[in-house]
Amino acid sequence: MSRYLTTAFLLVVAAGSVLAGMEALAGEGPRSRMARPAIRGILYNEDDSHRFVLDPPGTIKPERLDQLVDELADTQVTVMLICCCAKTVNYPSQVWDVHCRGFDPAKDNRQPYFGDTPEGDREVLRRWAHNLKVLLDAGIDPMQRMIDRCRQKGISPWVSIRMNDVHDAHLLRSPLHSRFWIEHPEYWRYPNRFAAWNDRCLNYGLKPVRDHMMALIREVCERFDMDGLELDWNRFPLHFREGEEAEQGKMLSQWLAEVREVVRAAEKKRGHPIWLVARVPARPEVALGTGLDAVAWARRGLIDHLVVAPFWATTDFDIPVEQWTELLQGTGVGVTAGLEIRVQPHPGAEVVPNTPERRRGAALAHLARGSQGIYVFNYFENRTESGVPIRDLFRQMGSVTTLLDKDRSYVVTYADIQVPGRPIVAKLPRALKPQESAEFSLYIGPKPPATAQAEVRLVVKAERPQEKPAAQAAVNVSLNGHGPQAERSFDGRVLREGYNTIRVTNAGAGPILVDLVELIIRCAGQSAK
Repeated sequence: MSRYLTTAFLLVVAAGSVLAGMEALAGEGPRSRMARPAIRGILYNEDDSHRFVLDPPGTIKPERLDQLVDELADTQVTVMLICCCAKTVNYPSQVWDVHCRGFDPAKDNRQPYFGDTPEGDREVLRRWAHNLKVLLDAGIDPMQRMIDRCRQKGISPWVSIRMNDVHDAHLLRSPLHSRFWIEHPEYWRYPNRFAAWNDRCLNYGLKPVRDHMMALIREVCERFDMDGLELDWNRFPLHFREGEEAEQGKMLSQWLAEVREVVRAAEKKRGHPIWLVARVPARPEVALGTGLDAVAWARRGLIDHLVVAPFWATTDFDIPVEQWTELLQGTGVGVTAGLEIRVQPHPGAEVVPNTPERRRGAALAHLARGSQGIYVFNYFENRTESGVPIRDLFRQMGSVTTLLDKDRSYVVTYADIQVPGRPIVAKLPRALKPQESAEFSLYIGPKPPATAQAEVRLVVKAERPQEKPAAQAAVNVSLNGHGPQAERSFDGRVLREGYNTIRVTNAGAGPILVDLVELIIRCAGQSAK
């Protein structure tokens, strides 16, 4: 299913302080310049399509672009990452296909532009193409319009480039595809295999692929006066054939040195620093194992900041920010952890609502572990599932101080990016025989006030689907070695800073499956909003 089908798929550092204090840029070898000032607050990624699908086809006004920026003003959003591309671009490019290329507003949804996309998907695609065309025909560059608006509103504008987007890879003639991708299947990771979309990611081991991406990077740096350039390696996360990641990763580091030089030239032209940022998988071993040696990039002065994040399937509540910080020690490169729009306990599990409490919990955990800011991806809703305006959450999620007295919760989830052939086993579901126990640890950040209350939420199922659901009373739960005051409710004084351990024991007569584990913290005087 493509991202435009549903919102599940489409889902203060002022500009002056972001740019202040930069020393001369380092050459090859260890970094010789001082670190840039730390990034604070929320880094908001606006994807390449969202802005064009909000209005009926052909009706978009330039003010729509302004509105998307204005909604972030007066919150903790300090950086807006404005995505310019997937396989095609959303500005008048001279080097890549523009997304609305070939679209004819006078023809219906059976026109060749829509290729082999299902009929039910075409109306949203029509919005995207027609609204982009309206702006371009009026001489409006949507990217530049949003960059200018960011500066007016005191938000630092960055451009985000998706380094290997492969949406709609199951189709061969989708309008999401570029001519480069369609005409050169030999540039895919696996031209003759299709087990998943990632098989049809471009293979960065091939020079034509690198040259294709470099042409876009050069044009973006020449065209836009931005404060930062993000290379988003998580869209999508596999860039080499299996078994070639280590060797080709070395080549990629050399290629990134060329990108560094392009950005340096842009800095000289604009007269101010430009952050060069990479977004990579959340776990260091996964990033390295997929050929993205971000630590080496930092040590060589090839990047200025690192965003570590999941792919899409679930928010990761246990990103090892402190491990990244230790690996990057001495490089001057800071780390920001990223949140996703979904929460899923394990692969194949039911997706649970990403409530305000869950978003706050993930943000606080990452900030407490050393994340400089909080990066949000696919956060395009106006309101959460429970009706809380996103704008209100954006006044809380960027700082430990504004999160400490808020209700929050933490869910056991899993790493949704993995090295092919080296799986990271999910902690759930967990089978328990009668009288068997399992422990689950959740990092909560600072110790909550003694007046707080804690609750453990479980979803327990029969081990075999044909059996009756396991009775709640057949499960015993403890928190940090303490029993509950009432059914799965605990005195907040048993909570502790950092990791808290939930022990689940099967007290029944038959086997069970633990399918979800969540720690909920309610602070005194705060309602569960």
